[in-house]
Amino acid sequence: MIDPGRQQQVVVTRPAGQQQRLMALLTEAGYQPLHQPALEIEPVPVDGAMQRTLMELDRYHAVFFASVNAARLALSAMADLWPQWPVGVHWLAVGRATAAELESWHLPATVPEDGFNSEAVLALSCLQQLPEKQVLICRGDSGRELLTQTLEGRGARVDALAFYRRHGVSGITLSEQTGWVMVTSVQSWQALQPGMPENCGVVAAGERVAAAVQVSHSGPVRVAASAHDDDMLTALITGGVGG
Repeated sequence: MIDPGRQQQVVVTRPAGQQQRLMALLTEAGYQPLHQPALEIEPVPVDGAMQRTLMELDRYHAVFFASVNAARLALSAMADLWPQWPVGVHWLAVGRATAAELESWHLPATVPEDGFNSEAVLALSCLQQLPEKQVLICRGDSGRELLTQTLEGRGARVDALAFYRRHGVSGITLSEQTGWVMVTSVQSWQALQPGMPENCGVVAAGERVAAAVQVSHSGPVRVAASAHDDDMLTALITGGVGG
């Protein structure tokens, strides 16, 4: 059992620059948020091969952005090559925060109504009939291959460009006063796990992350519907999916 006196202290592990909204929501809800990034984001230089792909954006049926970082870095590179955005392209975002980044570049973003993961994106109507169509995925240097494999199975030619690398932060040690830690990826958990207090609670972004946590952690785990800020807060307050 977690000591009730510690439950108000919640560690947010998003990379630097992506924690503000969640911490504000936690504060508003009466918690004491602390920021401890579990991952560092390193931009990947845009080389000649990547530029050649980006110069042909108008050939793509859809361009998908797998994260806010991917959108920010990819769109910056694209804007250097495209004074005006190509028409006829479906601009797809994994979730609302990523969609907001697209909209800040004056692009109409399509985002799943429910769920913010590959499965939800694959349910979008524009990705159902793909023979002879091309899809570009803008992402980090690692991640699930489900999206690529499924789109190829539907007949698409898929190109994927990595715009950043993720590095786990080493040597993280969380205070025994920590009540809950918010974990949004398996890679984040791998960085956090060695320094986790034994009975500290974890709010995990989805069943896949929760399963990774439960393999090596004996404390309570609450499963959020997605990594979105609102879903993470809801899981903390209500007990999570099925809670």
